Amino acid sequence: MIVAHPYWPQSFANKAIVDEFRSLRPDAEVRNLFELYPDNSNIDVAAEQQALERADIVILQFPIMWYSCPSNLHRWMEEVLTYGFAYGPGGEHLKGKTLLLSFTSAGTPDKYSAYGAQGCTIDQLMTPFSATAVLCGLHFGSYTYSGGMLLFPGAPAAVSSLITATAQAHAARLAAKL
Repeated sequence: MIVAHPYWPQSFANKAIVDEFRSLRPDAEVRNLFELYPDNSNIDVAAEQQALERADIVILQFPIMWYSCPSNLHRWMEEVLTYGFAYGPGGEHLKGKTLLLSFTSAGTPDKYSAYGAQGCTIDQLMTPFSATAVLCGLHFGSYTYSGGMLLFPGAPAAVSSLITATAQAHAARLAAKL
């Protein structure tokens, strides 16, 4: 699992998902990009590529930000999924593996429709990830999505309880796909 959240210390929902996933799948390797590369630079490409080679299933865990993934995940993809490793001549290191997405949004799912506030569907937002999977020879398995996952300062305890329960259910749905 590649965890990408540029504000990890303030994350509530994504932390809860990762914590629950770890409890359900203690055998899974979790690589938190914020913890490994807090300044979003000096990515250890060799270590990241080796981790991908060890995996049968690659999970990208992130919040939707500006209709895509956070910058730290985007940079990771640019630097790690390179020509000759992930695609192109000799780039068959990921071929046959499965890519799963696990993500959250602050907005509720009803906002993501052709007629919703965002003007597009979640499926449309995930097109670049499925295209990346095809380029890299990965099987694009599916995604696990939970919306309305924003915990604001001073929110009532009921809100954090609801988000925690949603995050736990999210992690359970994700773990069931493995």
